[in-house]
Amino acid sequence: MNITKPTLLIDERKCKANIDRMVSKAKGRGLKLRPHFKTHQSLKVGEWFKEKGVEAITVSSLGMAKYFAGAGWNEITVAFPLNILQAELINELAADVKLNLLVDNVEAINAIKDRLTHPVSLFIEIDTGAGRTGVRFDNASEIQEVAKAIKSAEKLSLKGVYTHAGHSYKARSEEDILNIFKLTKSRIASAKEYIADLSADLEICMGDTPTCSVGEDFSGIDAISPGNFVFYDVMQVFIGSCQSADIAVAMVCPVVSINKQTREVCIYGGAVQFSKDNEEWNDKVIFGLIVQQDSKGWGEPVEGCYVKSLSQEHGIVRLSPKMFDEVKVGDLLTILPIHSCLTAEAMGSYLTLNGEFVDHYAQKNRDWPG
Repeated sequence: MNITKPTLLIDERKCKANIDRMVSKAKGRGLKLRPHFKTHQSLKVGEWFKEKGVEAITVSSLGMAKYFAGAGWNEITVAFPLNILQAELINELAADVKLNLLVDNVEAINAIKDRLTHPVSLFIEIDTGAGRTGVRFDNASEIQEVAKAIKSAEKLSLKGVYTHAGHSYKARSEEDILNIFKLTKSRIASAKEYIADLSADLEICMGDTPTCSVGEDFSGIDAISPGNFVFYDVMQVFIGSCQSADIAVAMVCPVVSINKQTREVCIYGGAVQFSKDNEEWNDKVIFGLIVQQDSKGWGEPVEGCYVKSLSQEHGIVRLSPKMFDEVKVGDLLTILPIHSCLTAEAMGSYLTLNGEFVDHYAQKNRDWPG
């Protein structure tokens, strides 16, 4: 591979292994898997899910839904609050696929219901603790109000309740994750009970990578929609969702400058490639971990080696004494990203270990790299 600029590598073997584990978990527990494609956003990676029998997917925008609908996906959930300004695109998609949207307020339902030309299913989004969007899990009257508004609209149907336990990203151990998992299950189940009399087949869907990776007892849950698990990242390692060996993407960046006074190096690769997500590690704020590349891809993080800071295009890397003494301008450093979703979005494509480019939704509006 002739890499000359920041490049996001994808390890197909690791990626498929991550997919296999989640598909097996869902099948073994009688769950419908609606994997969230916002992490990889790739038609090629999507095919790897199809090969394992996945039929329904989740995305984070209507534009992304259109991208995957064009590749033959027939059931798509847009896990983002219903945007009434995109009624035209909603109608376009609903004409071709089974479209599920999320809603947490009556205003959106009233604004969209008379503009629909095709049937659309709605999940009521439930806030089980993340505090971002969704009706609070214990607000029975509001959950019932939203459900009744859906049931009274001609082209809308009530699909069920949906939650993303985003607060699981603050966990830092399996025990933390399992506590959030248990509470999330209890809260989403209680939310469903408030409207159980309105429909006999309401679905409970929950989807965040930490709880879906670590949780085992999914009794009472019908479907899961995790996304980050397809790649994982350093953040997920620190949370306790996975091991560093499970991370299926890595950035490769050229060394462009060596500072002998600070004993740090500068790479071509900054915030516009990585994003500025960071984590605390050994009392330091880091933006990525350095790994040694080998013939099979890359190994474990190298002790004492990390991305110290990011500017727009610059990355400052701290290396171990041994590695610093060996590095030269023009060398390539391989780095595990803190947050693979944002790094993939920033990069807009992937390079396999065999040197083949893999598509990304963001790339369709960019020049093909290489």
